[in-house]
Amino acid sequence: MRNTFSLVCSVVIVCAARAVSGQTSTNSTATASSPQPAGPPTVCVNDPERHRFDFWIGKWNVTTQGGTTVGSSVIEPVSGGCALLENWTSARGGHGKSLNAYNPAIKEWQQYWIGQDGIPTEFRSSAFDGKSLTFFVKDPAAPLKINRLTFTPVDQATVRQHAEASADGGKTWTTSYDFYYHRQSN
Repeated sequence: MRNTFSLVCSVVIVCAARAVSGQTSTNSTATASSPQPAGPPTVCVNDPERHRFDFWIGKWNVTTQGGTTVGSSVIEPVSGGCALLENWTSARGGHGKSLNAYNPAIKEWQQYWIGQDGIPTEFRSSAFDGKSLTFFVKDPAAPLKINRLTFTPVDQATVRQHAEASADGGKTWTTSYDFYYHRQSN
């Protein structure tokens, strides 16, 4: 019984060692034709729809239209180019983040924002109008209340972010804020 147990333990150890080293046959030497493990998926790299919002990528100083500094932001591609991560810092010291991604199931961009106030905002629908991308939030408890957030590339070095609210189902809009992102020079 002791010999059988030792034999089983030896087989388990050898099999585990081969699994760790990537060997699958009894041949202990790897050959040049051994298959290499597949790399990470790259489904987003060549999909142009997933890159329509890339104009927002960069390091930005953020101001009002009049030039008053309101904060800074770093926008970076994440998850193999499948999403954009915003890292916001307010001039008053607050922080927030948003995750932005194209959802192929509904053929729209979506944004999930969370700031230090702990109140998330889910922009679950969007639309492009020319070069501008507009996100929408609708409150099921108040069907006439709509918020929209529009990103417009003004030029290569400037992006406008315009937040608006409507209490009448989109007939009229009130500006919540109107920020201009100015690309930082390296």
